[in-house]
Amino acid sequence: MLKNIESLLGAILVLAALLLFLSGMVLRYAAPTTGVGWMGEVTIYLVAWGVLLSAAGCVAHREHVRTDFFVRMTSPAVRRWADSLGALAGLVFCSALAWFGYQVVAFSLMLDERGPSVLQIPMAYFYAALPVSMLACAIRYLIDLFRHLNGSHSPLEESG
Repeated sequence: MLKNIESLLGAILVLAALLLFLSGMVLRYAAPTTGVGWMGEVTIYLVAWGVLLSAAGCVAHREHVRTDFFVRMTSPAVRRWADSLGALAGLVFCSALAWFGYQVVAFSLMLDERGPSVLQIPMAYFYAALPVSMLACAIRYLIDLFRHLNGSHSPLEESG
């Protein structure tokens, strides 16, 4: 279950966004005077968080986009080396995005930037989806890298 926590949270958030969007659409026609303008903003925030959190689940299950066509034609030793290098590159990339995303969140908090709806949600909550999800991805890549280095991870050919 722990391997699926990011995907589960992502699915719950996207489902909540869908339900909120549909209820806003119904309310817009059934009761046009009700203030439902905030629903669009919250829907966007939920979708962003849901999709970005699901990325860590994709890394955990090796379901993210990979360019492995040529690597599959090599020996298991080369595949293990290529997988390790790919995990290291993913770790570095996601760590950098987490760091720069954190800086964006801190800057947004400093400016007290708010959303456009009547809720005035701090934009930092929206921006925080990037560093949180990239930190989760970096942790998954780190686990993957350790598994490759100690030989407990199956080569690319077997992960299919």
